[in-house]
Amino acid sequence: MDINEQILEELKQIKKLLVVVSQEKLVEFNKQIEKEFLTTKQRKGMYDLFDGTKSLKEISEIINISFEAVRLFASSLENAGYLEYVINSKSKCPKRIY
Repeated sequence: MDINEQILEELKQIKKLLVVVSQEKLVEFNKQIEKEFLTTKQRKGMYDLFDGTKSLKEISEIINISFEAVRLFASSLENAGYLEYVINSKSKCPKRIY
């Protein structure tokens, strides 16, 4: 086995360990964000649509809620470190960090 194959095998092992460790953290994160931010059906719907492919305007139209409400919710998630914006061919789109 050459050095590249050895490195690849080590990386695969590290990945497996990270998946195991991150599962526990992800469960904690989901509980925390649900308790703090996903307090209504509309907020849960918006959060699900924050995938980096839709603009705030598009999300407001899909959820049937004002643009300002979506913008404020996205802003609160961004300030908490749970959301970032990505630029695609259409516009700046919100994307969940986790």
